[in-house]
Amino acid sequence: MKLIYSDAHRDHAGAKEMRYDQMIPMCESPERMDMIMEALAAAGFKDVVQPAPHSLEVAHQIHSPAFVSFLEKAYPMWEREFGPGGFATAYTFGMRGMNQVPNGSIHSMLSCYTFDVCVPFVKGTWTAIRSAMDVALTGASLMAKGEAAVFSLCRPPGHHASGDLAGGYCYMNNAAIAAQAHLNNGAGRVAILDIDYHHGNGTQTIFYGRKDVFFASLHCRPEEEYPFLLGYATERGEGEGQGYNLNLPMPRGTDYGVWSASLLTAIDAIRALAPSVLIVSLGVDTYEGDPVGGFRLASQDYLDIGRQIAGLELPTQFVMEGGYAMEALGTNVANVIRGFTRDGEI
Repeated sequence: MKLIYSDAHRDHAGAKEMRYDQMIPMCESPERMDMIMEALAAAGFKDVVQPAPHSLEVAHQIHSPAFVSFLEKAYPMWEREFGPGGFATAYTFGMRGMNQVPNGSIHSMLSCYTFDVCVPFVKGTWTAIRSAMDVALTGASLMAKGEAAVFSLCRPPGHHASGDLAGGYCYMNNAAIAAQAHLNNGAGRVAILDIDYHHGNGTQTIFYGRKDVFFASLHCRPEEEYPFLLGYATERGEGEGQGYNLNLPMPRGTDYGVWSASLLTAIDAIRALAPSVLIVSLGVDTYEGDPVGGFRLASQDYLDIGRQIAGLELPTQFVMEGGYAMEALGTNVANVIRGFTRDGEI
């Protein structure tokens, strides 16, 4: 399996995030990719491909051009106002009853285009966002040329980003951009299977009224976990998209016995739709020791997850999302890919 990866994400680092009652260093760090790449190499996956540069054309099919422009100019605008160093984040957020139209200041843009304080901007943030997009699009291009499965190691992740909102470490939605690229390349329908601990609210929102992309998400129920406002089982899509959205929320403390039953439900739904391509939003923050998670999956469980996904026998693109238990992160990701490729049969 080809791994698409670039070091261009590295300067998206050094900011802090608000974790309920304290300000802490970002859990979403460059070291995450180091752990994953080392574990994949140790497992025998060595076919690493540098991403090709792409225009913003496909990104503009998923995100509003004004939002993408904001992502590019946010830190330079902040730096002009406050000087170099530090990081940019919103002081307020657009809410009901407020005029949610950016007025040209960086503060209004941050307020209108982000929905939490977990998407700080530093000097290297836009480079990392653009690189993650290229990693996702290169994976789609390789599959259009005949690759049966690829792994796009995107950083920053993307599944919380919607058409014009960034949040939850996510700026542009890499999986959604990849899905659109597959459609542009001739896929009849794309399925996205999101197995991150958190609901992929951005991906759901982007495709909620569409029937060309089926979205299934396994996650902690919104009554207990971020992003709190979406992810209910009753959310099934709207208009043409009615029936093309499947949420499988589970309580904190869920173990693999319960979680795997939900995975089989999602797999059965995907199989029934017979999509041309499968995208897996791969989060391993379902691990029992993850500082941002609350499920109780063990490292060995990820081998079975990979095997179950492989059973769909679909062209498959893995797109990296969450996972923050550094001591086990690489092993857990590598186990999914090993399971998918029959325990490392490359």
